[in-house]
Amino acid sequence: MGSSGDESGHPDEKPSHSVTIARALGVGKFEVTFDQWDACVTAGAARGYTEWLSNKTGKSYRLLSEAEWEYAARAGTRTAWFWGDHRGRGGIPAACLYANSHDQTSMKNRPDFTWIAHPCEDQFTYTAPVGSFKPNAFGLNDMLGNVREWVADCKGHYAEAPTDGSAFESGQCEHRIARGGGWIDGPTWLRSSHRHPQPANYVNYAVGFRVARDLR
Repeated sequence: MGSSGDESGHPDEKPSHSVTIARALGVGKFEVTFDQWDACVTAGAARGYTEWLSNKTGKSYRLLSEAEWEYAARAGTRTAWFWGDHRGRGGIPAACLYANSHDQTSMKNRPDFTWIAHPCEDQFTYTAPVGSFKPNAFGLNDMLGNVREWVADCKGHYAEAPTDGSAFESGQCEHRIARGGGWIDGPTWLRSSHRHPQPANYVNYAVGFRVARDLR
């Protein structure tokens, strides 16, 4: 877990460290969609989506821990992006095959987005319909890109992080961590190791989440 020595990253992505997740875990194939969220809002349970979903289904849902999220995002890889470098088969930039991100499409439609963009076009300026991009090797879609995903952890330093895959809950809990980058983000923020702390009450059109469930 964390960025490697030859990977350009923020200091809070280090030190790279080993984590052992010894429990069976189910991870949502997709991020929670607008329709799923709207159903929760209609039920008057917007302040506790996972609690509402658990009560509705009889199964126990929660947010992923940061370690679980990175394990799921990497899908067995150690490169900065789970698809490897920026180029895929036939010279097609891989980023636009696997992730909805800031690219040439959003550069055209949002000229105020002046930061570095991927050198390809994914045809989406904002969030994309479910299943628009290829999944990673674990069969999970949009682990990088589309929306940044809240995880359960408080803001903290990796030197103090749990090594069993549980969430870090003794840090600065007025700030929580979002992972994975979103449609608004360029290559640096889409890396598997990138961490983005935000105030716990932060709301933004490029931030969402997916759910997890312990299987035993």
